[in-house]
Amino acid sequence: MKEIETKQTVLQYLAQHPKEWTSSKQLVETLNISRTAVWKAIKLLQEQNYQIDSQSGKGYFFTPNQTLSDAIIRNKIDSRWHLEVHDQVNSTNLRAKELAAQLPIKQTVVVANEQTTGYGRFGRHFYSPSDTGIYISFLLPVTQTDFDPGLLTTGVAVAAAQAIEKQYPVNVKIKWVNDLIVNDHKVAGILSEAIADVESRQISSVIVGIGINLAENDVVPADLRKKVGAITEDNQQLDRNQTVVNVINEVSTLVDHPEISYMKRYRERCMVIGKKATVRIGNEQFDGRVETINDEGALVLNTKKGTQVVSAGEITKLNLKEGKYHG
Repeated sequence: MKEIETKQTVLQYLAQHPKEWTSSKQLVETLNISRTAVWKAIKLLQEQNYQIDSQSGKGYFFTPNQTLSDAIIRNKIDSRWHLEVHDQVNSTNLRAKELAAQLPIKQTVVVANEQTTGYGRFGRHFYSPSDTGIYISFLLPVTQTDFDPGLLTTGVAVAAAQAIEKQYPVNVKIKWVNDLIVNDHKVAGILSEAIADVESRQISSVIVGIGINLAENDVVPADLRKKVGAITEDNQQLDRNQTVVNVINEVSTLVDHPEISYMKRYRERCMVIGKKATVRIGNEQFDGRVETINDEGALVLNTKKGTQVVSAGEITKLNLKEGKYHG
């Protein structure tokens, strides 16, 4: 077994037995490798910032930390996913686009510790610092002719919210279209991009990118900190690998059951329903009260000129009587 394969195998085993002592004998006998190979693998993992304590007579004690790991993530998700884990990438969505050009298109998830040119809706820069967030893009082949990318996006928003709440003691709300809000601050953004086949002009695949701020960082400019926050202020609570796994598994459920509508759950989390809002659609701007989000994911806005159904746009101002959100 090659050294790098041994390292991954040892890490997978330790990840299955976190926060407990694992003897060298256990690893040797279970994994069928030598004691020297175990020692070298542990040394390599420690050099890569995995928190593994060693003690004579007890063995090795693995504590999950913030280091993203292909081996740990792969071990906890469905094997059908083609997985890439990067320490640094320009953008997970851009990497997914590169993979979409390689036929046949595989169901893929791209994960990164840091993005150097991350972007959100309308090409805006998305701050993506290392170690404090996670950046995930799903590449999904499209086979059905009636595919609705808008409904996929709203479904992913609910899936991501559920994944976060499964791990952290927070209440996640959604600001239309797909900003996730915790404690009146944006903690995550979602961006969907469709890829069309040149000849048929039909959507051949869709890419859904999710950026989640898990911990506070100093990269976000001071003028944005009134709006942008993080899931937790306690870094001891962080287990970024488990967060990635939770998000992938929730999205897997969504993909596996396209017949299930997520709109009821979306509306229950949506913070804009019943509120006064200003919505921009291209160069036009509308003021009104949000009546609901319809079953197609469109915002229904009551204005002085009547009802406007907005499928694609942006809420530029939201008036809440309670809370501190001023987006």
